[in-house]
Amino acid sequence: MANIYRKRIFLCSAALSVLAAANPVGAQTTATSSASHVDSGDAEIIITAQKREERLVDVPISLTALTSDQLAAAGVTQFHDLSQVAPGFTSEQYGDARAGRIMLRGVTSQQDNPGKQSSVGVFLDGVFLARYGAATGELADIERVEILRGPQGTLFGANTAAGLVNIVTRRPSLSGVEGFVEGVAAEHDAFELRGSVTGPLVEDQLGISVSAYHVRRGGLTHNATTGRSVDNLRRSGGRAKLYYRGEGFDVLLSGDYLRERSECCSAIPVAWTPTANVFGVPIVSLIPAGSPYSRQTIQNSRNLNPNSGGGVSAEINVDVGDHVLTSVTAWRRWDVTPISDIDSLPLRLLDDFYIDQRHDQFSQELRIASPSGQRVTYVAGLYYFARRSDDLEILQPRADAAAVILPGQRGDTTIASRLNDKSYAAFAHVDFNLTDRLTLSAGGRYTREDQDVDFTQTSGNVAYASLGNRQQSRRESQFTWVANARYSLQRDLNLYASVARGFKPGGFDLTRLPNFNNFEFDAEKNTNYEIGLKGNILDRKLRFSAALFWTDYQNFQAQAFDGLNLVTRNAELFRIKGGELEVTALPTEGLTLQFQTSYTHARYVDFTDGSCVPGIAPPCDLSGKRLPNAPEWTLGGSAEYRAPLTGSLTGYGRIDGSHKSSVFYQQNLDPYAFQGPRTIINARLGIETASGLTLEAFARNLFNDKYVNFVYPSPLSTGLYVGYVGDPRQFGVRARYSF
Repeated sequence: MANIYRKRIFLCSAALSVLAAANPVGAQTTATSSASHVDSGDAEIIITAQKREERLVDVPISLTALTSDQLAAAGVTQFHDLSQVAPGFTSEQYGDARAGRIMLRGVTSQQDNPGKQSSVGVFLDGVFLARYGAATGELADIERVEILRGPQGTLFGANTAAGLVNIVTRRPSLSGVEGFVEGVAAEHDAFELRGSVTGPLVEDQLGISVSAYHVRRGGLTHNATTGRSVDNLRRSGGRAKLYYRGEGFDVLLSGDYLRERSECCSAIPVAWTPTANVFGVPIVSLIPAGSPYSRQTIQNSRNLNPNSGGGVSAEINVDVGDHVLTSVTAWRRWDVTPISDIDSLPLRLLDDFYIDQRHDQFSQELRIASPSGQRVTYVAGLYYFARRSDDLEILQPRADAAAVILPGQRGDTTIASRLNDKSYAAFAHVDFNLTDRLTLSAGGRYTREDQDVDFTQTSGNVAYASLGNRQQSRRESQFTWVANARYSLQRDLNLYASVARGFKPGGFDLTRLPNFNNFEFDAEKNTNYEIGLKGNILDRKLRFSAALFWTDYQNFQAQAFDGLNLVTRNAELFRIKGGELEVTALPTEGLTLQFQTSYTHARYVDFTDGSCVPGIAPPCDLSGKRLPNAPEWTLGGSAEYRAPLTGSLTGYGRIDGSHKSSVFYQQNLDPYAFQGPRTIINARLGIETASGLTLEAFARNLFNDKYVNFVYPSPLSTGLYVGYVGDPRQFGVRARYSF
């Protein structure tokens, strides 16, 4: 493996050096160039968080905006890496791609089955992604990422009650050819290749861009039962865009595709009681020494994570007088077919758990925007969304679980469900620029959500009930709104206050159920109060954003796992309060310092129907208890220094880190499902030439901090908890050529 690793480093570096030598003149750094240009302090950051281009400092929302250069400088190449650089935000994969979780301001969402929607919306080039797992691949050919905190229901719609992630990819160039190619080689047999090229087909009128990536990594976990290396990564994809700019209108066509065939993710024993057993048979002796950080799983079957998908979209902008009429039409699909050994033991219990989910969605947005710079500006529009999701789950007890199989039955539990979801909305947002300093804003959105489900659960074992077929519908509507005020203390220093209402539709638990008592759950609503201050001061050498917030959630959709079932219940009221701070400083030439932190105090105020720790009969009153998966503190920071080495060569070094305080991973606050504080430090050292070549060495998790991403009770076991271990330290090199 060491020889392969060295060979890939050599080939990657040599190939890119040849490219650089072939075009040493005129290959200047562009927007797609080296990520080492972190922040100049002079550049205005322009975002579209309110459906029009605005300066970041002028937008009265708590948000993090990250350019492509900032993302690459921090080593952020995939969606989950955003957790390193955005305060109060966490995205991690627990098991297969379907089962990841996303958290913002203490609110965590998981979409393990089609009936659950997310409190944190994910948008790709203005298109809502109904399944957030479809977005958690590579951040390829990105212009910027915007993370908006707090309810964004007025302009972005339902499923943004806690906030959203807006991913904006690059628009094709109409004036010149530019692009990059990048290779990474690292420990654990890791190899990454990315590239992008864009340029005009017709100068100043028609442009095209094409980007692609391939990422692979060897296994990070040893299977002590089979002797194999598991938990690898195999992912590839691409995007193509065509952009036409005519007289008074423009058209952007986009298509993308991703495919993953990873053998992932193996659960590892994390914690256990001295009497841990399966059907009364002790199992402590089966647990490898040093678990979980010996990184050994004892599963006797494979865990596979195949998923694929993509979509096409068309954005059309037409000048109507001095207004702009915009149409965004999109179709997307995502399929995920994981196979898992969910008992996590070297026994033939619940092996080869098969899931087949297929999600199709279509959306159409039509909006009109008034010209900027007027006393009154507005955005208004109509929105339509349709999704069809099919889910097939087959759980077959094996030989060592024969005791649960009913006489004369095969023993399998089979679930087949279909969800048809349609959403209709009308929205408007108005800014009243009362003076050159004071702006008042208000917006509203009316949303109607129609859901129809067909669910069947049959079972030939005593662990799960045979419930038969259930067909049911939901019809609900909601008005969400926002009102805020922004006062400009000076051109680059703004104070704002905001109050907003958010909404997430109700739904259905379309997965293994003990009965139909909690088949359906209600919509959740929240009201957020926020004040903030944003500024660029000291001749733009210091940029900051600070916010304080208070949010009340009604009928919050709280999820719990009881060892066999994932159950959603509505918590009557829970409250979060806290604040965020982001600072970027340029104290001296070549030195950039960044710091971000978030404090979140998240507690149930009224939740009498919560889950209980093992040994206590439900329900349990969780009123006053903290939320799971919600660290009170998240912190991050970086320091980068750049200095010229010669007339055409620049050197740089960077160190960055992130910290999260302790969390409970289960709703019942089980002390066995707990992770203490964790701190991850990364480092980079590189050189950059005037011709666009960058060579870099890096270390991820430099001090090899050990932590678990998630812990849950192993099904059919008593006293055993399993989970997923965070990635170990990794050294590697990166070479990039920009033109």
